[in-house]
Amino acid sequence: MRGIFMEDKEKEKNKEREKEKESGREEKEPLSTREKMKLILDIGQLMMENGADSKQIVRDMLRCAAYLGIYWEQIQIHITYFTIMISVDEEEKTITMFRKCYRHGVNMNTILQVSRLSWRALQNNEPYGVLRAHLQEIRQNAEKRLYSPAMTFCAIGLASAAFCLLFGGAWYEAVYTFFAAVIGAVMRSLCEKNKINGYLGIAASAFASTFTAYFSMYLPGNASPWLPVVACALTLIPGIPLINSVDDFLNNYISSGMTRVTHTILIMFAMTFGIAASVSITQVPSFTQVNILPESLFISQAVAAALAAAGFAVMFNIPRRFIAAACMGAIITVDVRNILMVDFGMGIAFASFLGAATLSVLLFSLAYKFHEPVFVVIIPSVIALLPGVLLYRFLFGIIVISSQTAETFLMTVRDGVTAMLVLLGLAIGAALPEVLGHRYIERSKEKRLRRLLVRKDSAVARYKDAADLDQASNRT
Repeated sequence: MRGIFMEDKEKEKNKEREKEKESGREEKEPLSTREKMKLILDIGQLMMENGADSKQIVRDMLRCAAYLGIYWEQIQIHITYFTIMISVDEEEKTITMFRKCYRHGVNMNTILQVSRLSWRALQNNEPYGVLRAHLQEIRQNAEKRLYSPAMTFCAIGLASAAFCLLFGGAWYEAVYTFFAAVIGAVMRSLCEKNKINGYLGIAASAFASTFTAYFSMYLPGNASPWLPVVACALTLIPGIPLINSVDDFLNNYISSGMTRVTHTILIMFAMTFGIAASVSITQVPSFTQVNILPESLFISQAVAAALAAAGFAVMFNIPRRFIAAACMGAIITVDVRNILMVDFGMGIAFASFLGAATLSVLLFSLAYKFHEPVFVVIIPSVIALLPGVLLYRFLFGIIVISSQTAETFLMTVRDGVTAMLVLLGLAIGAALPEVLGHRYIERSKEKRLRRLLVRKDSAVARYKDAADLDQASNRT
C-alpha cells in the first residue's frame, strides 16, 4: 500500500511539474551551463539556416546569453556557414559545444521572430521555461510557410516576369516568362521532394525554365525568346547569400563570408550549366547580350519593381504587413537608379548604391517611429537591382573561355567586375545608416539592454560591459 501511495504521489508531482512548465513558471532547479548553451545554439542555428548574416546571428546569440546570465567576457562564438561553435569559460573549466547547420534557406519570418525573442524575454522578465517554449514553437513553425506552395510558385513567376519588364520586355513576353519560371520552380520543388542534390536541382530548374521560355517565339505576339530566356531563371540567383557574404566581409567574418561566396558561386555555375544545356539544344543566339540599361519610361519600371518586390517578399516568407512597404521601397530604389543612369549618365554600380542608400536612409528614419525592423523591407526592395545578366555573361564567359579572343575575355572580366561592384554597392547602400550612425545605434541598444538586465537582476556594475554587444561581436 505504501508503495502504491508513493507512486501516486510521484505521479501527482510529475503532473504539477508539467503544469508549471505549461504555465510558464520558473523551474525550481536553475538551468545548467550546458542547457543554456544549447538554448544559445538553437537560436544561432535557426538564424543561420533561415538566411541571417553572421553579425546578426552573433548579436542575437550574445543577447540571449546575457539574458541567461552568460556575459561576453565568458563566451566565445565562432561561425562558419555550416557550423556554429561556442565556448563558455567558467571558473574551474571551459565548456565547448558546436552545432551543425545542414539546411539553408530564406525565411524572413523566422529571423524576425527569433530576433524579437530575447528582447521580449528581457522586456517581460520571462522565466527560462517560457523562452524555451517560445523558441520551440518558432522552430516547429519554421517548416511551415505563411504562403501556400501554389502562391509561392506564382510569386516566383511574378518576380521573373517583373525582371522581363525591367529589361524593357513587352507585357506578353512577361506572361511567357511567368509560365516558364513557374515550370522551373515546380521542377526544383520536385527535385527537393525526391532528395536530389541541391545543385543538380538548380541545374534542372534552370534547364526546364529556359527550355520552356524558348518556345515563346512560336506563340502569339512575335516574341523574341531572348528576354524570357534571360529573365525566367533570375529568381534562382542566391541574392540573399550574395548580400550576406558582402556583409560578412565588411563585418570581418571572413571565413563565413568565403564559405557563402563559394556556395553561391556553385549555385550560379549549376544554374549556368542548366541554361547552357538548354541553349545548346534550342540554339538561341547571343541571348546574354540583352540590354540591361533601364528605359526612360519610369512608370513601367516602377510597376515592374513593385511586382518584383511582391514576388520576392512571398518567396522569402515575409509577413503580409510588410509587402506594401517592400513594393514602395522597390519603386524608390529602381527609379532612383534609373534616373541617375538615364538622365545623369551615371554608372550602374554607383547608381545602384545610391538607390539602395536612399531607401535605407528613409527606412531608418521611419523604423524608430513605427518600431518595425528595416531588413524585412530592404531585402526584397533591393533584390530587383541584382546584376543577374552581368553574372550570366561572366559565368558563360568562364565556361567558353577556351574559345574566347583577348577582346571577348576582357569583356567577360569587365562584366564580372561590374557585377561585383554592384553587389558591393547594394550591400553598403542597404547598411548605410548603420555605417554612418553606428555608434549612435549601438549606444541606444546598449542603454536599452543594460536597463533590461538591471531590472532583471538589479546588479548594475556587472552589466556595463555585458550590454556592449558591439564590442563583443567585433571581438568574437
